[in-house]
Amino acid sequence: MYISLDWLKDYVKIPKNVSFKELGEKLTLHTVEIDDVIKEADKYKDIVVGKILKVEAHPNADKLQLAIVDIKTEELKIVCGASNIKGGQKVPVALIGAVLSNGLEIKETKIRGIKSLGMLCAEDELGLGDDHSGILILDEKAKVGQDLADYLELKDVIYEVDNKSITNRPDLWGHFGLARDIAVFLDAPFNDEIVKKSNEEIYIDKNEYKFNIKVDDKKLCPRYLAVAMDNIEIKESPAWLRKRLIATGVRPINNIVDITNYVMLETGQPMHAFDAYDVNSGLDKDKEIKIGIRRAKKNEKLKTLDGVEQELDEEILLITNQEKAVAVAGVMGGENSEIDDKTRTIVLEAANFDFVSIRKTSTKLGLRTEASKRFEKSLDPALCKLAGTRAIELIKSVCPGAKVAGAVADINNYKNKIEPIELDLNWLDRMIGFETDKDEVSAVLFRLGFSVEALDESKLKVGVPGWRAAKDVSIPEDLLEEVARIYGYNNITPLMPKVEMKAPEMDQLRKFENDIKKMLALAGLNEVYNYAFVDAKQLARMGINSEKHIRLINPIAKDKSLLCQSLLTNMISNVALNQARNDKIDIFEIANVFLPIDGSESRSFGSKDVLPSQEKHLAILCAGEAKLDLMAKTKGWLELLSSKLNLDLKYVPQEIAPDWVEGGQSAQIIVNGELLGFINKADQKMCKKCGVKKQFVIAEIKFNDLFKIYERAGIYQFKEFTRFPSLARDLAFVVSEKVLYNDIKEEILNFHDYIKSVELFDVYRGEKLGQGNKNLAFHVNYQAGKTLTGEEVDDIQAGLLKKLEERFEAKIRDF
Repeated sequence: MYISLDWLKDYVKIPKNVSFKELGEKLTLHTVEIDDVIKEADKYKDIVVGKILKVEAHPNADKLQLAIVDIKTEELKIVCGASNIKGGQKVPVALIGAVLSNGLEIKETKIRGIKSLGMLCAEDELGLGDDHSGILILDEKAKVGQDLADYLELKDVIYEVDNKSITNRPDLWGHFGLARDIAVFLDAPFNDEIVKKSNEEIYIDKNEYKFNIKVDDKKLCPRYLAVAMDNIEIKESPAWLRKRLIATGVRPINNIVDITNYVMLETGQPMHAFDAYDVNSGLDKDKEIKIGIRRAKKNEKLKTLDGVEQELDEEILLITNQEKAVAVAGVMGGENSEIDDKTRTIVLEAANFDFVSIRKTSTKLGLRTEASKRFEKSLDPALCKLAGTRAIELIKSVCPGAKVAGAVADINNYKNKIEPIELDLNWLDRMIGFETDKDEVSAVLFRLGFSVEALDESKLKVGVPGWRAAKDVSIPEDLLEEVARIYGYNNITPLMPKVEMKAPEMDQLRKFENDIKKMLALAGLNEVYNYAFVDAKQLARMGINSEKHIRLINPIAKDKSLLCQSLLTNMISNVALNQARNDKIDIFEIANVFLPIDGSESRSFGSKDVLPSQEKHLAILCAGEAKLDLMAKTKGWLELLSSKLNLDLKYVPQEIAPDWVEGGQSAQIIVNGELLGFINKADQKMCKKCGVKKQFVIAEIKFNDLFKIYERAGIYQFKEFTRFPSLARDLAFVVSEKVLYNDIKEEILNFHDYIKSVELFDVYRGEKLGQGNKNLAFHVNYQAGKTLTGEEVDDIQAGLLKKLEERFEAKIRDF
């Protein structure tokens, strides 16, 4: 984007001691990145005023002429193809080495055998307009040999702004907004007269036309302002207007189009002017101007001002006459409503559109215009009135007979939702790195347009102005940036942060996970890593309802479309893939599972939507031949783990087991009194459906809950060895198969205070025991705060046997 220094001076009084180069440096330090500072005169270096002394026919070409041109220091022979030159005219002459606006470098050359020592220039070749019908003829005031820049009075300085640096600053896409920032960091007077005028009612010269405006989608068009003006005379813009447009890289067209472009470059608000009668063919009769704002219809087309017929879709917003489209909203007008020499009545439009919609439309159509660049940054809807008032003022100045010919239509559905921001000055000082002055901070923010109210000695309540509330200032950090940049980042003394040298804090959960992995790996288990995705077909084979699983929108494969709720499903696949090469498979995995309930993590920063609940699980799977006691083996791994962690592990029968579990081979895992998971033996029918030829048992527990229990239990507590010896007794008895080991163990431990530990060392089943019975053999250790005698232990054990017989019908084995 190009910014004119002369234009900026209309709104800010720049101190005389600030040079144009220094201003460019200050802009980079305080507001926007300046890519280049260009003296406008430099664009016309080595281009001078020359006087044609005579014109001769080219000896070797019928359509070429040879002009003898006086440039004061010498006379040059220049070959020219234009037919409008003659002796006595003063013309722009590009000398050898000059570079024209289109990038053409002038060199000494031969044209049809005649040496040409320069070039006579047309208007478009100088970037002064579109005319290429002939050489630009200068008036008699031009002095021979004078630099063309001096003749054109080009004394402006142009700043080239890096557009990326103002992506989040829609208020800086015009000279007025940039001048406001300059006034603050230079502490210079700011002229906001156009704002004051925009707060006044627009004067209606005659009440001839009325508007009928329909906005179908108020979200995509929060504000639409339109005004009708007649007695318009389409002509060339005055020199001052054309000069400013050319300086900022915009081609002059005619006075009305030029003014809409001028207002956009000045205020940052794009405007559009329609021919009122092209938009509404029956305007002569009813004097009603109909305008509609709606989405395009399917397969609708519109030829835009660039002559291209655009194919539209239902996401594109259009400006219509309530029947046919006349413009692509926020991007480009239609050819069917273009201003031309016959236009006498116009509709001026200043609107505000949803920035996302404009960005998408611009991308779809491949049209990135000066208007769309601004709309996609999210403009302040209040700019509509400012731009409309300014455009009316300028049109009346260049067309003295122009009149506002009807009531102004202003459809406003916008509300500023930005709440005041509380700014803690103590926090501000810590973040900036030095102590700020409260009054100075308030003054900076106030001059930038913020409202400031003191809440107490260290806190301010800051109201955000509309032009900074769109995609810009919303949190205290934004206010910090405002204060720091105006103060000057270059004025802040850089200091190394004071960082305490200490070891990084240990992630205890991660350490616990690594420790568990080491324990299991050293014990002989192999760790596996699986995707978190499962196949609905495999779940069906296991009798699991897949509808309760979270479905992925973009799965990596068709058979990976659901998030797992258990580690079991993927570990079955591990067995199926490795069973041909291994007689036994002992594996474990620690990974996340995903549940169809709300979790605690938000989907994105500041969002109220949350991600599904995630739990980390630990699964151990043992697979092998039928003759192996896989249940006992898997329990062994769990008991090894519990002993290493000093936790109490128990098993409780699972009353209702999943469909894939073999009957009677299912238990819940209880750790320190809390239910953590299950241990199940797989049903052989299910295994076959899943392609598994081996038997397997799997245990799965909630890993994070295990960690919490471990933390609560604390580390091992050491105590003194007792001074008194223990006595051990072996106890073997026959009970029903229905009697559970845990129940017997609990009964023995709780029978007497002298019983300190119980260990099962043998289980026997045989014909001698009878159908449905089993023999359990225990080591029972007795210990007290004294030396126990054999008689004392025998008495306790006799009572114990009687108790076991009463509760479990236990019989001492006598064979």
